[in-house]
Amino acid sequence: MDLRHLRYFVAVAEERHFSRAAQRLHVSQPPLSQQIQALEAELGVPLFTRGRGGVQRTAAGDALLPLARNILDAVEHAAAQTRHAGRGDTGRLAVGFSGSMPFTDVMPRLLRDFRAAWPQVALDLREQPSQAQIDDLLAHRLDLGFIRPTALMHDARLSTLVVQREPLLAALHADHPLATQSALRLHDLREQPFVLYSASLGSGLREQTLALCAKAGFTPHVAQDVHEMPTLIGLISAGLGVGIVAASMQRAQLPFVAFRPLIDVQASTDVLLVWRRDDPQPPLRNIIALAQTPEPQAASAPAAPDGTGAASL
Repeated sequence: MDLRHLRYFVAVAEERHFSRAAQRLHVSQPPLSQQIQALEAELGVPLFTRGRGGVQRTAAGDALLPLARNILDAVEHAAAQTRHAGRGDTGRLAVGFSGSMPFTDVMPRLLRDFRAAWPQVALDLREQPSQAQIDDLLAHRLDLGFIRPTALMHDARLSTLVVQREPLLAALHADHPLATQSALRLHDLREQPFVLYSASLGSGLREQTLALCAKAGFTPHVAQDVHEMPTLIGLISAGLGVGIVAASMQRAQLPFVAFRPLIDVQASTDVLLVWRRDDPQPPLRNIIALAQTPEPQAASAPAAPDGTGAASL
């Protein structure tokens, strides 16, 4: 018995006529009759009684019909599910992101577009610093990460893709004397206490801030270590120091914080996707392909009219 036998049987059983069943199946009638006879011979019982007006199911045919339908439905369901999985239409994707990423243009847009294109893929979103994301990627606990450049990403087992570049800004209390200037150089901040990411996080922005300060000729005095960029902005709002932040953090809209452009060379930061190089799963490949699709980048949020915060989103 094979699936063709069952399909032919169901067609004859429903049409109650070999000629109509053959037309429905787009086959000639003699091969159809031969297949039904072969099925009856294999089962050892007649499935139909033949007459001038067509055919009637026997008791054995009545018993087989719902079972055959169930088998064919199950096979079609299995085939459909297999095709969906192979195309990445279903499955689960574990995605890590650092605390600043929801404020960027790219992460909300990419996740929104992915959800619209593949609504049956479950997204498991995890807020994690860069080092934890990379550790979990290599341990197969994470499929994709949103990070900023860090030395940790230079692992032969990982691939990366730059999906957004945004300016770095100086963030300082609105009453700070330097806030009266329209733009700053990093060297202007050399005497200021810095709020900086903790060294334990493997933060790309911490590494970049230290490198830029070194290039500007000083080592920043770190007054406070933090784990997330919103916390960094909050402590600056409280007057505990200054910081270097991505332009998208203007959207945090905390009071008493002024954001000023940095006119130093290379004062910008990238948002990257990172994943295991050898990971073949289709949902991952789909979201990477979506990220590579050209789309005009939205401008970073402008400063509020008073220069002390971000404009409304």
